[in-house]
Amino acid sequence: MGFNYRTALITVLLFFVAFVGAVYTVRTVSGTNIPVAAVQSGSMEPNIPTGSLIFVRAVDPSEIVAGPPPVGDIVVYIQQGTEITDYFIFTTYDPLPISHRVIDKTQVGGTYYFLTKGDANSYPDQSPSNPLSWVPEDRIVGKVVFSVPYLGYPFLFKNTWIVSIVLLIIIVLIALPSKDKEPAKPEGTSGSDPSTGELPYPEG
Repeated sequence: MGFNYRTALITVLLFFVAFVGAVYTVRTVSGTNIPVAAVQSGSMEPNIPTGSLIFVRAVDPSEIVAGPPPVGDIVVYIQQGTEITDYFIFTTYDPLPISHRVIDKTQVGGTYYFLTKGDANSYPDQSPSNPLSWVPEDRIVGKVVFSVPYLGYPFLFKNTWIVSIVLLIIIVLIALPSKDKEPAKPEGTSGSDPSTGELPYPEG
């Protein structure tokens, strides 16, 4: 039989529903709308190489640990003036969030501020002498709990949601059989008798 388009459509829809459900579940469990992200630069090498996939969870600002590597927590934060746009289950940021280590923190007027720095960078992201220039707690997305090297390379594109949909379709097409297989003949049987056209009895 040929390709079953109805089965393919149903399978794609089921995969899509499962994918959306998984995204919402991960967001709910992590407590952030950026539970997973791909690292696009080498500022955190060698601890987090370029192209790594990082997993993030929400954290209370008071629990964020500051210090040099490997003591300080690695956090993901939104840069000031970032434009945030929601596309269904995906959220885009321009410029992109940054994942750097917290090397110092302070509290001003009841708000926590964090001084961050990439492990491979020579200088901090903000001015050490001006705590108000540090990252305020409301721009902290979450804490990096672990990372997988190089797994994030497919997502280092501008429109990551398109990449995700394409990967989903590819997975579905690979999982679908191109045609129905013919049932195997029972063991011990052979074809019909050419002289009579009748099927012989099973051998043995």
